[in-house]
Amino acid sequence: MNAIHPEVHTAHIERMLRQMERSSRRWEKFVFPAMIAFILLAGYGFFLVYSVTRDMSTMARAIDVDFRSDVAVIRDDISRMVAQVEKMQNHIAEVSVKMDPLQDMRPLLAEIRQLDDSVNRISGSVRSMDESVVGMTDSMSNLDDSMYYMGRDVGDMNDSFSSPTKMFKRMVPW
Repeated sequence: MNAIHPEVHTAHIERMLRQMERSSRRWEKFVFPAMIAFILLAGYGFFLVYSVTRDMSTMARAIDVDFRSDVAVIRDDISRMVAQVEKMQNHIAEVSVKMDPLQDMRPLLAEIRQLDDSVNRISGSVRSMDESVVGMTDSMSNLDDSMYYMGRDVGDMNDSFSSPTKMFKRMVPW
């Protein structure tokens, strides 16, 4: 068997211990800050969860109170709406009853058609009368123009006769 010298063995152990110590220092530089960060993040996470649950609880209480009053208002509105629909239904029933006698309107429709035909005939007569009145208006306008020209001509004739008669009056002594 190999005999290990105690000095070599001790040196070897010391070297291993130094390496382990260096390795543990490296781990200490990484693990301890990571553990501290984890503890801080866990605490902050707990605080966030606690804040959210507290806010949700407050919101639930507020919504519950408001929701109950809103449900009461909605219930009252629905009751009023049902009453209004019932009134509308009654009015529609009344209108329906009042319209039943109007179902047999055939004789009245026949009379209305006859009246429509009569009005059409009268309308044709009025149209021809209107055309006659337009013709009479044109004739009166022509007559008016003729009277104007005749009056003018008579005035011209009067002027042409008055000059010689004035001269004749001057010659006659009486």
